[in-house]
Amino acid sequence: MSTPDPAEWADLAPHPGDHDLPAGRHELHRNRLLAAIAQETRTREPARASLRAALAVAALVLVVAGVGAGLATTSGDEPSAALPSPAANSPAASSPAAPPGAVGKVRGYGTVRQLTDTADLVVRGEVVSVADGRAVYRVAEVLYRAPDAPASTEITLVAGSAGMPGQPTVLYLALNDPAAHGYAPLGGDFGIFDVAGDRVTSRSSSSSVTGLRTEDPTSAGRAFVTTLAELRQLARERG
Repeated sequence: MSTPDPAEWADLAPHPGDHDLPAGRHELHRNRLLAAIAQETRTREPARASLRAALAVAALVLVVAGVGAGLATTSGDEPSAALPSPAANSPAASSPAAPPGAVGKVRGYGTVRQLTDTADLVVRGEVVSVADGRAVYRVAEVLYRAPDAPASTEITLVAGSAGMPGQPTVLYLALNDPAAHGYAPLGGDFGIFDVAGDRVTSRSSSSSVTGLRTEDPTSAGRAFVTTLAELRQLARERG
């Protein structure tokens, strides 16, 4: 079979010629291609977000599992430390508790009844001498004495706040030094009353009771005035 002459090729397979797309067809295909690309991008974004969320959850699970394993290992070797409670950090819990009697005898007082019910000794008398922060007090009358409280015609006051020698007073006292018959006024000035005849007046207007048996808020900041007969009656009521 003979090889065709190239010159005959044009007759056998004529040139197809230039077939351009109609006007506007290029722009149509371009828009369709861009729309397809945008659609594919939007489809992939949720998938990526879901994948990121799944990875985050998996990482969190691994962390929790690791912490749990660590705690289990620690608890197997030694006891875990308990967190301190708020009560353990409070001043009352960190400091030793004072004896109930001592607390009651250094507080403020609102009534003469409170003083009477707390005192180890209630006496009427006067200071005869003061030296080295101690006062010798001569007792003229014992209104009340606790069974274990020593008493004599002269007692020692460990605080020199009972006034100057010669000033008659009624004192509500706490026993501080049993061996030396040493006493101190309850609540400082709360336990000191000056006597003039049958009239009794609290030593201080700021550190003073406000009533005989019940408190009177309207009397706060003023000296409290009563009678010896009332103080004796309260002492008898205690027994």
